[in-house]
Amino acid sequence: MRLRVEESGKTLAVLSKDVGYSTSQVSTLLSGRIPPRDFVIRLVEVTVPPMLRERRQAEALRLLQDAEHPPGPAPKPAPAPAQDSAVALAQTQAEQIQVYERLTRALEQEGELRQAAENSARLVWVLLGVVNTLEERVHKLSGERDGLAAQVAGGELEEAQKRIERAEEQRATAESELARAQDKRRQAEDLADRLRREIEALTDDLDRLRGDGPSPHDHLPTLAGASQDVGGERDAEADDIDAALARAATVNDQDADTIDRISTEITGSPAPAGETLSVVPESSPTSPGATNKPSAQLEEEAAAAVARADAPEAARLYGAIAGLSTAHFGHDHTNTLTSRYDQAFWTGEAGDAEAARDLYAGLVTDCIRVLGHDHASTLLSRRDLASYTGAAGDPAAARDLYAGLLPDSIRVLGPGHASTLLSRHDHACWTGEAGDPAAARDLLASVATDRTRILGPDHKYTLTSRNEHADFTGKAGDPAAARDLYTGVISGLARVLGPDHPLTLLSRHNHAYWTGEAGDPATARDLLASVATDRTRTLGPDHKATLTSRHNHAFWTGEAGDPVTARNLYADLLPDSIRVLGPDHATTLNNRRQHAFWIGEAGDPAAARDLYADLLPTYSRVLGPDHATTLNIRRQHKHWLNRADELW
Repeated sequence: MRLRVEESGKTLAVLSKDVGYSTSQVSTLLSGRIPPRDFVIRLVEVTVPPMLRERRQAEALRLLQDAEHPPGPAPKPAPAPAQDSAVALAQTQAEQIQVYERLTRALEQEGELRQAAENSARLVWVLLGVVNTLEERVHKLSGERDGLAAQVAGGELEEAQKRIERAEEQRATAESELARAQDKRRQAEDLADRLRREIEALTDDLDRLRGDGPSPHDHLPTLAGASQDVGGERDAEADDIDAALARAATVNDQDADTIDRISTEITGSPAPAGETLSVVPESSPTSPGATNKPSAQLEEEAAAAVARADAPEAARLYGAIAGLSTAHFGHDHTNTLTSRYDQAFWTGEAGDAEAARDLYAGLVTDCIRVLGHDHASTLLSRRDLASYTGAAGDPAAARDLYAGLLPDSIRVLGPGHASTLLSRHDHACWTGEAGDPAAARDLLASVATDRTRILGPDHKYTLTSRNEHADFTGKAGDPAAARDLYTGVISGLARVLGPDHPLTLLSRHNHAYWTGEAGDPATARDLLASVATDRTRTLGPDHKATLTSRHNHAFWTGEAGDPVTARNLYADLLPDSIRVLGPDHATTLNNRRQHAFWIGEAGDPAAARDLYADLLPTYSRVLGPDHATTLNIRRQHKHWLNRADELW
């Protein structure tokens, strides 16, 4: 029991509160007195990690049982002749010494293995946290890089890309060390179990040889291994992660040495090492042109594709690596699952949401079967599956997938974990996109509150949740409240990310929109004129966001009572919309419809009539003749036809 306390690092004062005994009682019970059963159970619960608790409790209760019921004295043998008795005694003592030495060494080995298993168990939890932290870091850095790409070029953008590459490398290292730690824990526990059986057999031999003499158990060594502390401009955060990964690798190396040494002593050979991927088989079905390429070369090519932001090439290369890994290691190997995840991720980054969704769907099924429902990689893949399901056009299914994921994420990672908060945020957004903006508004209010408390009011993710909360507040029917919420969000984003950051500009755009919806079209017009100018300067004139702001500026200009200027703004916008988006794009068609309307409002009903006549066959072809918008075009055409006839 003292060993458990030493490993936990808890003081007597802390233990006293945890187990419900006074400090003096705890001290006495740990000093040699036989403790009550409930004390033993409570002490194990508060000093042993959950994954080892059942095993440690069984050991402790077995020892307690031995202490409470010591074996009685062995029956005395019949007296033997003096000479025969002396020879037998010498032989027995020699056997005792031999068995005792073997038992002592077995106990030492078991202690080392138990310590190695506990080190690995702690390391697994640390590395699970590191992997999730790095996933969030890559996501965050990618967003920052994309923001910089729209504003600057050169050294600053290159530095941002280098930080992403470093985080990706750290993630791969963390996942590799995680797999090693899990493997070492299993090997150590298997060997320790084998030794425990040997120890019990040796103990029985000693008891048999001892007879009624002094117990050799009284002199067996007290064994306690030293526990390892694995913790959790220069990029300080990345440096800290590097340091943590270095410590993790050191612990893994030390435990591997211990396990290999003891395995050699017990079995004559070191513990089996995991295989390494070497060469791509010739004529690989996933990469027909890659003949006998070393896996390291494929990895380098994939990393280079990632570095230059070539998502389609990265997806292709990771697909080749996944196919090779499947052939070499098997469908269920960790390397295969990791490569499949990278393939799915970069497929999504390449813009093919449907293909990414399908890849993640197969990956999630296999992760659950191989790694378990609660494994960090399983939870991450489930989250990405939900995200790309929504991006592929099924918001209701995305909402339901997130709803199924959230209880598991909260139970395994905790309600305040970054991944849990992100899943809650995305669940709320897809709930709104699925047609329930009021529910989305309420969910996002809760997420924004928790992110403010955990991450701080100025964290980017906090501001993102506040931004979405404001938007769905407006969509739920309260444009004035949405306008006011955006006022606070914009000031925070401008202060934290800068006035020209894409998210800041998005919030300014939405603030202007809800200002107009709240009944102030003139202010909305002026705000959107500024946003359109800034988006043109920072994102470029052909960016979709720029075109959207120009569209809204023209619309609110007309709503503010200036149909002539609205007509002219739409006339300038249309050629760019057709060139960038295409003639049949929904935004282009909407611009054509608005242009026709404001031409009529500006005093030319005949031109409006003709433009609506041109729009009718296009809308009938694109949306169908009975679509609500097509029917509205038909009504508008009739309206301007009548207005034009009135002038004759």
